[in-house]
Amino acid sequence: MQRREFLRNSCMACAGSALGLSAFSLAGCASLPLVKATHENGGLSFPRSAFAEATQVIVRHPELSYDLLVVKSADGTHRALYMRCTHEDQPLSATAKGLHCTSHGSRFALDGTVMTGPATEPLLSFPVTSAGEFLTIRTNTP
Repeated sequence: MQRREFLRNSCMACAGSALGLSAFSLAGCASLPLVKATHENGGLSFPRSAFAEATQVIVRHPELSYDLLVVKSADGTHRALYMRCTHEDQPLSATAKGLHCTSHGSRFALDGTVMTGPATEPLLSFPVTSAGEFLTIRTNTP
């Protein structure tokens, strides 16, 4: 194999690997439904139907600096996690197994506890209440 051919094949393999890893890391977050919340009932409200085919949804409101991940537990209760890394205030990516800070590598479980540092503090979490066809995240806007 000639040097030029070796370099070309090596570069193609590296580029293909990088593209594949990028697509894989985005797939976890891209598959979560995104819901826009409204201010109602003393919190951020969104339709319960957002959980029709999912156990996690990302809730967005223009007054929030970061999104919220709302997780439905096996017992039917919900928990909202503020998607801001407690290490250095970076946005988090959500996956089926937890949240990940792409800036410094911290990982958080779906209950907000730290799984891997450098973060040492758990995520900010908020209770979620149910009223009819709507769920409401009980929070003051962070």
